[in-house]
Amino acid sequence: MLYPDWRGVGCGPQPELEDLAVMISRIVFRASLAALISLCASVAIAHHSAALFYNLEGSIEVSGTVTEFRFANPHAIVKLDVVAEDGEVQHWTAETTSPSVLRRRGWSQSSFKVGEKIRLQGLPSVDGSYLLRITRAWREDGTEVGVPRGTDN
Repeated sequence: MLYPDWRGVGCGPQPELEDLAVMISRIVFRASLAALISLCASVAIAHHSAALFYNLEGSIEVSGTVTEFRFANPHAIVKLDVVAEDGEVQHWTAETTSPSVLRRRGWSQSSFKVGEKIRLQGLPSVDGSYLLRITRAWREDGTEVGVPRGTDN
C-alpha cells in the first residue's frame, strides 16, 4: 500500500509503527541535544570576562565615602561618592570577586560601613565610566582591608 505525500501522490510503502517510533526518538533526541547546547552557551555567555568591562593593563586609585556595601554573590559591590578636583561628586561603583574568595582574604560583611572614607585601587573601566574592579582597599587610617591577591594568607 502506498501512502500519499503532501501533493497527494503515492510515494512508497507506509512505514511500520517501529520505524515511526525510531524516527520520533531521533527527532526528540536531536531537539533535546540542541536545547542543551543552547542552554550551555547562554550560561557561558552570562559569566562575563573582566576584559569586556575593565582595562586589564591600567590601574587607578579613588578615595571617597562609602554609600553602599553589598557582600553578596556573584560579586561584592562597594558604591562610593568621590569628590573630584572641581568639586563635582562622582558616584562610583567598585566590584570585586565573590564573597567566598573574599572571606579567604580576610573580608567580611562588615568590611565597609556606610559613611566610612576609603581608598580603592583597581582596574579602570574600558568606557571611562565611574566603574572599577577592586584589587586593593584601605581604610582612611591606611589600614589595608583584607589580604591582597597573590599573598600568602
